[in-house]
Amino acid sequence: MANANPSEHEALLRDLHDRGVTTVVLGGTDTHGVMRGKRIPVNQLERILADGMALCDVFWVMHVDESDLVQRPVGHDGYFPTERNGYPDILGLPDVSTARIVPWHDDTVLMLCDWSLPHHAGPVPIDPRHVLRRVIERGHAMGLEAFSALELEFYLLQETPDSIVDLHPWELTPLQARPSTYGVVLGSRQEPIARQIRERMLEYGLPIEACNPETGPGQFEINLRYDQALAAADHAFLFKSGVKELAAQNGLLATFMAKPNAEWAGNSCHIHLSLRGLDGSAVFYDEGQPHGISPTMRQFIAGSLAVMPEFTALLAPNPNSYRRYRPYSWAGTTATWGIDNRSAGLRVVCEGASGTRVEHRQAGGDANAYIASAAVLAAGLSGIAAQLEPPEMIDSDIYAMDPDEVPQLPRSLEQAVELLHTSTLAREWLGADFVDHYVAMKRAELAAQAAAVTNWDVRRYLEAL
Repeated sequence: MANANPSEHEALLRDLHDRGVTTVVLGGTDTHGVMRGKRIPVNQLERILADGMALCDVFWVMHVDESDLVQRPVGHDGYFPTERNGYPDILGLPDVSTARIVPWHDDTVLMLCDWSLPHHAGPVPIDPRHVLRRVIERGHAMGLEAFSALELEFYLLQETPDSIVDLHPWELTPLQARPSTYGVVLGSRQEPIARQIRERMLEYGLPIEACNPETGPGQFEINLRYDQALAAADHAFLFKSGVKELAAQNGLLATFMAKPNAEWAGNSCHIHLSLRGLDGSAVFYDEGQPHGISPTMRQFIAGSLAVMPEFTALLAPNPNSYRRYRPYSWAGTTATWGIDNRSAGLRVVCEGASGTRVEHRQAGGDANAYIASAAVLAAGLSGIAAQLEPPEMIDSDIYAMDPDEVPQLPRSLEQAVELLHTSTLAREWLGADFVDHYVAMKRAELAAQAAAVTNWDVRRYLEAL
């Protein structure tokens, strides 16, 4: 953060000068997961490292398409930018540990920012990166260090931001017309852009592990190697914006939208989680227990399952997110767990001391990496704190089970938002300011959807009525 280490700042400035850097991108996440910030000449960086970057706080209340601003709800007590305060500046405090050359731009470096209240009065309480850090620090107080990895799926389309304005979903043209899950031959046809993404991301400092075609036409999955939870969320956030930029440079459009076409597979964001002691010891593995699952891991699983319904809106943040939840979509649709069972909400992977982990399968590609990571980590840690015990695991096809046999998760944003609004645990772990602002933003999104006249409306009713 700004003012954290002047000598570190001096070393960074010398390094940027030696590398011939001329432009610095300073940005951080908004609630939607969109990067907001500025580009500055490198000669302005020393001042901003000392004082912070001023930025109007209006971006916290913009709809994702920026078509309107969300008004502060009547009676709202917490932080909420409003025209009544004139949308004052907040500060972006660069985190110099995140500095990296942007290999697809000339002489450019990027740094992520934490958002601070005016006059350095403390973190903006609704900043998703701050919310995740708050959960991580609570884990530290419990003697635990969280590690995670995010698997991201996305589509590459032969479209541009302008070409899609008047298109119906079924008119979108994917990079390839036919899907080929794990297909090496089709992967070869996609390799010019796939290789460019992999290589540029590695140059960008992101830990790419693997890349493959997925179940939809023109759909990719790229895996990021695990790291400490904040770094892993940073990697996912940077990856998503970087993929979109590289796609645009190649005349393509990349989307992490959960369900861009009703006939295509959804985009997921599976989150792998494990815990270690602060001394580096494996916390989830116990060779003396069945399957090597430690009592602490069982408690983590129990906490995750207990709050999956009330945390759903944090992992499925848009009305479109819920169109992904179908049988055999390989999305988590139930609060269930099983060992290597991809029909469960939580897939438990048992791979010894170094690889035993939980894979949370509910989040979509449209989830904010920081918010989703904070939610799943807080849920699991709360189970450890309360010493919960999970229900019996399921080793059969959960999609084929009667819905009354297993706990179902919300199937609409409206239902999920109301559960989040009344969640005591969400307020305790993520902060009341964050929850209230998030709920207000999602209620506004639902109102915008309800007011829209869709293609479905016109096709169904126009001629018949």
